[in-house]
Amino acid sequence: MINLTKGKVTAIICGVFAIICLCLLGSVGEDVKNERIVVNQYPFTGKMAYWTEPGFRWQWFGHTTEYYKTQQFWFGGKDVEGESHGTPIKVIFNDASVGYIYGSLRVVLPTDVEHLRLIQTAYNGMDRLMNDLVAQNVVKVIYASGPLMSAFESYAEKKNDMVAYITDQLTYGVYKTTVKEVDSIDSLTGETKKIKVASLVADENAPNGYVRSEKSPFTSYGVNIDQVSITEITYDEKVNQQIQTQQQANMSIQTKKAEALAAQQDAIKAEAEGKAAAAKAKWEQEKVKATEVTKAEQEREVARLAAEKAEFDKKKIIAEGEAEAAANRAKVAAGLTPQERAEWEYKTKVGVAEALSKTSWPKIVMNGNQNGGNTAMDAIALKQMTDLVDKMSK
Repeated sequence: MINLTKGKVTAIICGVFAIICLCLLGSVGEDVKNERIVVNQYPFTGKMAYWTEPGFRWQWFGHTTEYYKTQQFWFGGKDVEGESHGTPIKVIFNDASVGYIYGSLRVVLPTDVEHLRLIQTAYNGMDRLMNDLVAQNVVKVIYASGPLMSAFESYAEKKNDMVAYITDQLTYGVYKTTVKEVDSIDSLTGETKKIKVASLVADENAPNGYVRSEKSPFTSYGVNIDQVSITEITYDEKVNQQIQTQQQANMSIQTKKAEALAAQQDAIKAEAEGKAAAAKAKWEQEKVKATEVTKAEQEREVARLAAEKAEFDKKKIIAEGEAEAAANRAKVAAGLTPQERAEWEYKTKVGVAEALSKTSWPKIVMNGNQNGGNTAMDAIALKQMTDLVDKMSK
């Protein structure tokens, strides 16, 4: 027989109670995470509590439903790790081509009690909310966006428009459109065919300026859709051929443009080089001309200075000769014999002639030559010398 003391019994009872508390803790209290919203329905009373702030809450064995404040919805797109999620959404364009759109968007839930009550009543959980509300309406909106463009336009000039159309309709509701038949030329076959083109109905009083065929259900539940992204659009084989043909044509056009631009640049370069060469040649000519002019000016200046020096030397000799002649005349006046006077005059004339003959006259050619012969300056010098001698003789 097991002998239990009072202390042991107390310890066992406390241990059992602790185990029961641990087992029931999840039913008694709830640790609300920051990224979640918890809806708790208390037992017996059925009262609902909506917890949107993080922290511990007493649920007292109530029934709880969890929602994420934000959740990514994928339709065939890939996450940052490259893993695919969801299924691409089929779309039919206005040229009857079929495509599949891959991408994702973010679902943002409200935090006010009124909208949370509506969500809880209608969907009773995050999974049903994503499947019944988000997925169905995303498919509807993307499908409604297809007729607004051709398959090739969705690949090229209207690629960004597709994202805008989807975002706008998820926010305000599906567009109301008018459809008309127009002629379209097949880029592959060149054939003209009829296609149905959908156009939006504009109205400045309508949500975001366009009439809607139905209101967005997300507005009723306070759910916001943002960060819409299209990562890829796949097409049927015919459209792929059309895209490839157009790409080749665009590449050819770009190549021709590049070649034309290169030729234009070469022409500009050649013209610039020609102008530079002409300018250089002209500058060289001007340089030679300036050099010759400078040289001629220098020669003229040298000749002028030489002439001035010769004139100065001439005047000096004349002055010295006149002074000497005056002195000699004084001597003669003082009384020289006729024989002494004749000898004096002879020596005076010879001395003056020798002095003048040693004077450097500037070489100024005046209808003569530089290789010898009489010049005008020689004649002038000879005349001056003769006049001087005669003057001194008197």
